[in-house]
Amino acid sequence: MDGKPLIDPEQIVELRMQDIIIPNESGRYLTEVCKYLDILLEKFYGKKPFYNIKKVEELIGHLIIGLAPHTSVGIVGRIIGFTETHVCFATPIWHSAKRRDADGDADSIMLLMDSLLNFSRQFLSDKIGGLMDAPLLIQPLVLPQESQPQAHNFEVSKIFPLSFFESTSQELQATEVTSVDTIKSRLEKKEAFYGYHFTHSTSTLTTSKSRSAYSTLGSMLDKLDLQIRNADLINAVDTNKIVSYVVATHLVPDIMGNLRAYGRQNFRCTACSRTYRRMPLLQHCICGNKLIQTITRASVEKYLKLAKRLVKKYDVGEYLKGRIYTLADEIDLVFGRRKGDQLLLTDYTN
Repeated sequence: MDGKPLIDPEQIVELRMQDIIIPNESGRYLTEVCKYLDILLEKFYGKKPFYNIKKVEELIGHLIIGLAPHTSVGIVGRIIGFTETHVCFATPIWHSAKRRDADGDADSIMLLMDSLLNFSRQFLSDKIGGLMDAPLLIQPLVLPQESQPQAHNFEVSKIFPLSFFESTSQELQATEVTSVDTIKSRLEKKEAFYGYHFTHSTSTLTTSKSRSAYSTLGSMLDKLDLQIRNADLINAVDTNKIVSYVVATHLVPDIMGNLRAYGRQNFRCTACSRTYRRMPLLQHCICGNKLIQTITRASVEKYLKLAKRLVKKYDVGEYLKGRIYTLADEIDLVFGRRKGDQLLLTDYTN
């Protein structure tokens, strides 16, 4: 930092724009991939091995591609070290170039040679979404001005001036505070690429927890339950609003989409796996075997019980509550009531 020569192993070295530090577990996995690629080059293509790696530490200096889920552009990075935690340390600009916010979302890296050697459009699905999660394009250079606006708001000051603390008492918007140095204020300067300072030093960037709780939980229901419990514990958070947002933007669309998919599903033969868009009049496959549904009731209503519990416990408004119970009625109309469900007196009337 600050242009001083490196003479002490305790000195802090600033990350270059495309330098990354990967988990040790990823390093061990990539080492095995390197061995596979060398065998592939030598045995299949008749070329010399490229990596010749025996130890994880020998990965340092090699290039990788970072690819965020649901995207198609890989961002080149360089491995410079390893960490015990399950995170990928890199500059905010590099993460932003992948369209990540560094907020705990899933991410992926792959060796550059792997994607160049083993990629082909023939491997990709022709279905909707088949072009996602594949490096159709590779971006070799990362420029700060081309990253997302969120990364431009990143603070890079050594200290916060007195004027900053005075402005907090005025309840100004963050965009109105100009006394703090941010990446946005450097975009037209060479300092946009380096000199990202911080206000407080620390002996470590990691904690005793090597992985986030989110990655250790099993089902999505478990993850959502934990999120709601955390919201209940934080006074500054309105749990009712959180639940309303989750129900409106996730649960209702998921249940509706699953119900729609059930009505448009294919039917599959249990013997030859032939699929039909509609159930044949013969009620069986041309090979004579039974046809089964490809979408079950359980998959349609997997979030329904959770949604009912949330709208009953929290104040989400009559509209959202009505949407959930209406969807429940529609599912009962399609599948019929389950045995043991409580019936109304009107259910026995004509």
